[in-house]
Amino acid sequence: MKGRFLVAIEKRPWVPAIVAALGTTLLVASAFALLAPPEFLDAAVALGDQRLALALLALFTLAACGFRVVFRRRRSAEEEVDLDPGRAPLSPTNGAAYPAAEGLAAAESRSHLR
Repeated sequence: MKGRFLVAIEKRPWVPAIVAALGTTLLVASAFALLAPPEFLDAAVALGDQRLALALLALFTLAACGFRVVFRRRRSAEEEVDLDPGRAPLSPTNGAAYPAAEGLAAAESRSHLR
């Protein structure tokens, strides 16, 4: 079983997206500072503090939105059955309940097990 903290994090996908975006922004900025040639560093300094801050903010925003899309969680079929045990599972094609699941008697539904 998952802990309460992990369940709470799964319900709010923006939290891990923001943490991942912060890490990505820091990684890209530090990698640029360490690995860029001196000409690129001089050009970055020539841009000024305000433009560099806006570029970092844009990188953070794009990374946060991207990670939010990546961390989107879809419910599995098992979870849907657990939420409403009296309902038939959904069809993978159109989202409607299986038509054959409603009219089967108990003996007919287990005939494949014999």
